[in-house]
Amino acid sequence: MRTCDYCGGENPDEAVNCSGCGMELKNPNPPPPVPKQDKLTAAGFWIRALARIIDMVFGLFVGFIAGTLGGTTLVLLNAAGVVPPGWQHRIHGFSLTVLAFSFLGNILYHTFCEGIYGATLGKLCCGICVVSEDGRPSNLKGAMIRSLAFYFDGLFFGLVGYNSMEKSALNQRYGDIWGKTAVFKTDEIAPEFEHSPMRLTVSLILGIGCWIAMLATGLVLKVLQQ
Repeated sequence: MRTCDYCGGENPDEAVNCSGCGMELKNPNPPPPVPKQDKLTAAGFWIRALARIIDMVFGLFVGFIAGTLGGTTLVLLNAAGVVPPGWQHRIHGFSLTVLAFSFLGNILYHTFCEGIYGATLGKLCCGICVVSEDGRPSNLKGAMIRSLAFYFDGLFFGLVGYNSMEKSALNQRYGDIWGKTAVFKTDEIAPEFEHSPMRLTVSLILGIGCWIAMLATGLVLKVLQQ
């Protein structure tokens, strides 16, 4: 039986309203309240732009290492008679081959770093990381899609991506929307989704290694094609 809190009348267990006064009967066993979860803070445009600039500056160091590796390879090929003399003069100047391999290397760097660990060196410095839309760890597919789409989002000094982020509740640029990813503050990611230092090491070795290898390969091919 259910007792009415207003008139004290007794009512059947299945009753919704009191048969005596007509007032609504309260549930004697209300469900426990659902704990409120804090919403993750999506990273804004400027902090993400700073992370990208840091990666670009780091790219100068990568270019130096790749140039040294490529030059050493050409010296060895010259000694083996594969490259004709005077290659030092042909190594300078613009080349579509070098540009294409540089583009590919940059894509692989972001794909491996963000797909395996969730962050490039730039994002690590800025305390942000790439995750799936639901806050779970990102994957290689989503990381590659967003990395390729950056060259669309970055048009007009990033205005295209900025416009998309302004309309998104998660500050997603088009690459994030297509790759089903988002960028959040690292210190707000749930502990069970945090990656180990080993994954960070693997992601950096693969990402930076591929970037250097692609640049060095492009440099060597440029000389061999001439």
